[in-house]
Amino acid sequence: MKHARSWLLAVGLGVFPVLGLSVPPATAGQECECLGNGKRIKEGGVICLQIGSSQRYLARCERNLNNTSWKKISDGCPTAQMSPWKATAQVRG
Repeated sequence: MKHARSWLLAVGLGVFPVLGLSVPPATAGQECECLGNGKRIKEGGVICLQIGSSQRYLARCERNLNNTSWKKISDGCPTAQMSPWKATAQVRG
């Protein structure tokens, strides 16, 4: 009887760690989003964040310890500018 208990104990101690390794770790959902400027941006998306009335910077939505957060990429935001002189020259030509 003593031998049977020892054998069951040994088998039990060997099985439980194996079962623990087969369980997938808990992770955040695949469809993570950040909230910025009143919009939902998917993970990996880049936007120009407006902070207050004067501060703006380019940021990317990233995951940090299973939470989404904004990572600053650069100060300021890119803008598209077109010279009015080139626009009228292209219309005429």
